[in-house]
Amino acid sequence: MKQFHFEYDTIAQACAGISGIRDVLSDHPGKDAMVFLFLARFSKEEAERLIAAYDDSLPEVKRVGISGGYAVDLNAALPIIKCNLVIAECGEVFHPFQIPCAPGGEADAADALNRFIDQIPDVKGVAFYPSGLGLNVTRVLRAMDSKAPFFGAMAIPKYESSRMLNTGILEDGYGIGREILSLGFTVMVIAGQQVTLSLDYILGWEPIGREMDVTIEPPTPGMLRAGETELRLIDGKPALEIYRKYLGVEWNEDFIMNVCEFPLMVQQNGVDICFVPMNSRYGRLSLIGNVEEKDKLRFSYSTREAILSASEEGSKRMAAFEPEAVVLSLCGNRINFLKQDAHLEWDYYRRNNPNLVYCHGQCEIAYKDGKGGVLNSALVAVGIRECDGHGGAESYIGRPDTGNEHINGFIPLEYRVSHFFHVMTEELVHFQHHLEDEVEKKTRENEGLSFHVVQTLAEAIDAKDTYTNGHSGRVAKYSREIARRLGLTERQQNEIFMMGLLHDVGKIGVPDAVINKPGRLTDEEFAMIKTHPATGARILEKIREMPGLAVGAHWHHERIDGKGYPDGLKGEKIPEPARIIAVADAYDAMTSNRSYRDVMPQEKVREQIEKGLGTQFDPVFGKIMLQMIDEDTEYQMREG
Repeated sequence: MKQFHFEYDTIAQACAGISGIRDVLSDHPGKDAMVFLFLARFSKEEAERLIAAYDDSLPEVKRVGISGGYAVDLNAALPIIKCNLVIAECGEVFHPFQIPCAPGGEADAADALNRFIDQIPDVKGVAFYPSGLGLNVTRVLRAMDSKAPFFGAMAIPKYESSRMLNTGILEDGYGIGREILSLGFTVMVIAGQQVTLSLDYILGWEPIGREMDVTIEPPTPGMLRAGETELRLIDGKPALEIYRKYLGVEWNEDFIMNVCEFPLMVQQNGVDICFVPMNSRYGRLSLIGNVEEKDKLRFSYSTREAILSASEEGSKRMAAFEPEAVVLSLCGNRINFLKQDAHLEWDYYRRNNPNLVYCHGQCEIAYKDGKGGVLNSALVAVGIRECDGHGGAESYIGRPDTGNEHINGFIPLEYRVSHFFHVMTEELVHFQHHLEDEVEKKTRENEGLSFHVVQTLAEAIDAKDTYTNGHSGRVAKYSREIARRLGLTERQQNEIFMMGLLHDVGKIGVPDAVINKPGRLTDEEFAMIKTHPATGARILEKIREMPGLAVGAHWHHERIDGKGYPDGLKGEKIPEPARIIAVADAYDAMTSNRSYRDVMPQEKVREQIEKGLGTQFDPVFGKIMLQMIDEDTEYQMREG
């Protein structure tokens, strides 16, 4: 395998340079050939002119690439075209594929790509170049059946300014394959029995500070996003607030330059992944990659020495692999950070592979065996070679960065500061976890104590009514079972159980003679009964440790049709726990002896609940209760 590199300033130069590529192919004949094409600051129309010239003069040469960036400070960057020719000598190695894909069509695109890859034997790696606003690239990567490593970058638009504006400026990026593709995936599958590929993911940033919880804004149908993830809250506050709090930075044209030294970091499957927010709306932050609510977010930090050391060690690993072709994808944030020293990163790799190609995309991609994915602030290095024996693939995704050895025992200040922050951060996180464990332990103790207090109070309420002993406990039990079948969390189930225990606490204010009256109530007496929801709410609202308890007591006599009391709430304006307790309360009332009537038969109870669906009861919760009744052939529910 041989690699040759060409660079041009204009489309006209690139078209004229095709003859030089043709000469190289004549001098170095092989069995397959491809070009990596990276165009910085050229429009889609200009790119189409170039590939038309390639189709005319180099129809046998396959191609893959994207519109890329040459540097993040684009006011100082000139347009550039990179053409990197790779010639395979052992057989057919390169298999191009393109599929258009709009946001929402990722599953179909993944299926099509899987079918294409499945038909190719001895797949060693997949060059993977997405293009377009709003695509969920992570979803496609995670749907891949192939165990081969995926690598590449996302197309970047033709920026006219170095500043990240709060606008949709990401639509001009494109993939370069058989066609110029604005929305979709441009792929080159690299395969062959004698091909070996090495993938290395290099970061250089370390976590700093405590872990923070995140709340993700769900996608809005019909609205495109700048990235895969929109952070709504961090630590319970609008996401943008953490930059105001910790860095004193506001969202404006210079936001990216002001925060680039401190990317946000998550750890997924043992791999540290960094993100620099690329867009902001309503205090939320858009990230190019995937973050989930189970993830813990931290700031990260680095030093010039640490990043360059990690890159140099990566170049040594690559040199040991002895590649015949090298492709680098680097984040522009590394250029922001390293500034005039940024060139050192690719220079390390050029020592052994002077004809390598590197590009700057909107994000980097390195994925294998569920690790990695859509990356930011990263360097992804890929080496390819042909060999005499059987080839293979190796990956260093998640491999710890090395290279902290120093001459004569002297450790530079940057390393000492970096080490200090690293150790202090680990101790802080350990302390945070210890505090969380203690809080959880104390919470469980308080919940246990609260349960006994609530249970005692519920028993006191039931004792007022000689006919309904155990009513509150049964209502609580039925309510919790409805919540469980609904799929609510265990904590939500327990909260509803506690609400059920105290739903009738307001009856403390109703005279015993009225509660236990054997005959029909007068209008005045019924008015007294109807005060118990509001009375119960006033009592329970004073329990600050359990603020949600008042919900069940206050609104369990409301009806879906709005004809209930005390407030005449209708439909989903009635809180969900109260709608659950309402049907549980009605079931127990009908299946218990009362001062004014005997217990009702099961068939009659079922008929009354079914009749009340959509009028008295929420149909979802009412149907769950009907299911419970149908399963209770031995009438065991009534036994409490």
